[in-house]
Amino acid sequence: MTKSKPLAVSYERCHELLEICEPSPLRLEKESGLKWKVSRTGTKGKGSWAGYVLKRNVCGKIRKDWLVGIDGKDYKAARIIYFMAHGVDPYPMEVDHEDINSLNNNVDNLRLGGRRLQGQNQVTSSNNTSGVKGVCWHKGASKWRARIKVEGKRKHLGYYASLKEAAEARNAAVRKYWPEEVWEANLINIEAL
Repeated sequence: MTKSKPLAVSYERCHELLEICEPSPLRLEKESGLKWKVSRTGTKGKGSWAGYVLKRNVCGKIRKDWLVGIDGKDYKAARIIYFMAHGVDPYPMEVDHEDINSLNNNVDNLRLGGRRLQGQNQVTSSNNTSGVKGVCWHKGASKWRARIKVEGKRKHLGYYASLKEAAEARNAAVRKYWPEEVWEANLINIEAL
């Protein structure tokens, strides 16, 4: 991901060209959350959804983001929506999607956070066999292994006889090492195990 820069478009220009509209949860790949207020060359016209979905491969995963072109420059739609809704350029912070869906640009789903928040606000990996974030079966030890990333480095939390014990250790580490704002997205529901 490239480092963000201050927006090169004014608040007034954004409101002159665009309006914020809540996209339908069922049509997030077709509705960016922004509609054009004016007809523009190369767009579907006034009242049409603004932007396009950019798909890119990031570390073997397909990442999708809504981009919108304003005056010859592309911006993430989430960033423009945040700017228009709050009147503040999010720079140097990043706009994070609370529900982890990068296409859901509802104003209530957008929040400011740094790279740390974005890195921790992730879904369970598709190759996770335990179904629990940060917990895997270790064949050599014949036990469940708990781990967590702290400042970009993986930290071993120990081996445990049960999945529940490993998950409890992971939850304790989340509370110890990570800010409270990411707990909800990363704490494991022990009762569901």
